[in-house]
Parts: sequence; C-alpha cells; structure tokens
Amino acid sequence: MTKKEYKELLADKYKAWEEEKIVGIPLTKEEVEELKKKGIIKEN
Repeated sequence: MTKKEYKELLADKYKAWEEEKIVGIPLTKEEVEELKKKGIIKEN
C-alpha cells in the first residue's frame, strides 16, 4: 500500500466516523478549512 493509498483510506475512515458522530450537523467549508489548518483533516 502506497502512502497515498493509505491517506485515502484514512480519509474514508474519517468520513465514515464523522457521519456516525455528527449525523445531521454537516461541517461548513470554513469549519473544514479550520480543521485542515489545525491538522485534524489531512489533505493528500
């Protein structure tokens, strides 16, 4: 598994977790950008 494939797998797992934990409360683009800045959401 390449590093990129691993990151994509992690992103998918995070999305699944997020949907389970935060159902009905979608994140805004601003919130997503803030999470990326803090390193909580990693971009490929």
